[in-house]
Amino acid sequence: MAQTLDQKRATLAWGFASAGMDLHGKEYKGLAKGAPALIMNSGLMPTLAFYSGKGKAAQQLLNDLMSGLVQRLAPQPAPRDFVSFMVMLQQGESRDYLRYTDEALELLKWLRQFVDAVETGGA
Repeated sequence: MAQTLDQKRATLAWGFASAGMDLHGKEYKGLAKGAPALIMNSGLMPTLAFYSGKGKAAQQLLNDLMSGLVQRLAPQPAPRDFVSFMVMLQQGESRDYLRYTDEALELLKWLRQFVDAVETGGA
């Protein structure tokens, strides 16, 4: 039986939450919880750019978001680094940018809940 789209997102988010919390603890948790509001207020690309200039926990969340978006939506071959990912978003059609934004928010909906549920190993 095939997984639903929400099950696929949940699987990705669980893995991201587990690794992020294990490596970065409360810092990752705070970033994950605040990310949807930041995207809604500033937009997807400015939020990704903000995370790229911050510390290790923010870089982890950035990598998790890009990985999740690439797995769900990116054309093949998919961009593998931050600059290529941003160029893809810049050059895409507006409907594609909206799809990436919506998908990021859907993934973060799961991630926000899972950072409370996984055991932490980080600070």
